[in-house]
Amino acid sequence: MPRGLAFKLSVSLTIIVVLIAAVSGYTFQRAQQAQLLRTMVLGADQLSKSITSATWHSMLADDRGSAYQIMGTIAEKQGIDRIRMFNSEGQLTFSTDSDEARMIRAGDCQVCHQLPRSDVQPVLQAGTRSKKTAPGDGVRIVTAPDGHRSLNVAATIYNERSCSQAECHAHPQKVRVLGILDVALRLDVLDQEAANMRSNVIITAVLQILLAGSMIVLLIRRFVGVPIRDLIAGTKSVAKMDLDKPISIRYKSQELEELEESFNIMRVRLRTALGELNEAANLLEARVAERTELLKAAHQKLLHNDRLASLGQLAASVAHEINNPISGVLNLS
Repeated sequence: MPRGLAFKLSVSLTIIVVLIAAVSGYTFQRAQQAQLLRTMVLGADQLSKSITSATWHSMLADDRGSAYQIMGTIAEKQGIDRIRMFNSEGQLTFSTDSDEARMIRAGDCQVCHQLPRSDVQPVLQAGTRSKKTAPGDGVRIVTAPDGHRSLNVAATIYNERSCSQAECHAHPQKVRVLGILDVALRLDVLDQEAANMRSNVIITAVLQILLAGSMIVLLIRRFVGVPIRDLIAGTKSVAKMDLDKPISIRYKSQELEELEESFNIMRVRLRTALGELNEAANLLEARVAERTELLKAAHQKLLHNDRLASLGQLAASVAHEINNPISGVLNLS
């Protein structure tokens, strides 16, 4: 594994970019999905109110068949899973779902109890909210046995004055809630949109990571790797005593410029010191050679004097022998 500074910086920064992109992408995707869900909840709440308004005259005239027909027609629209109505006791009185409708027509009073507990209790609880309750308080997401999900919105049908004072089927004024209208919207579109959004977020994050990683590698190689290699090459030249070539760093920053100037000052001073040292060595060598020649001359002179002294002694000895022949003869005998 490379141990270079540029490689380590590139890997570290790329990991940071990957983490940032992953966190931001996940947060963005969750926020967009929540926004889509809120938009759908508001739409479902408006739809439930629209259904209540559309069936208001039929309910006021106690024309349940017309009201049920209106809800059945609305339920046939794309995206609506089913529409159900519960009375004030929490019993299911109408449903656009064929299975539940057959059970109601058969007079089975256990229809409510055969529904999943998680599907019934929120509807009954939604009937206790006031008119000032914000949209979404009676909302829950239900997963059907076949796996598809639906967004169920419960709209409370209150006992209005026009209903409590009607002659046809007046409800006592003490009865506050007449029933619950439960509208279920399929979440297939939301799930598909969320899946597309996840794919787009992943593709965008990958492109961002590739672009940011490439820029990081290029910038670090340009502004870190190249200057460091130039500095290493310059220091190797100094180590080889190639002091005439100045150290030059490309793409240098302020710090690298100061470092380059310091190395060049050191190189010049080292070259000057080596020049002075070589000059001193040459001078010393010349002086040693001069002293050596002087010593040789003195030695030759001494040898010459020694030879002259030997010749003088020999000449004196010969002269003595010539001046005293008798002693020489005696000496010879």
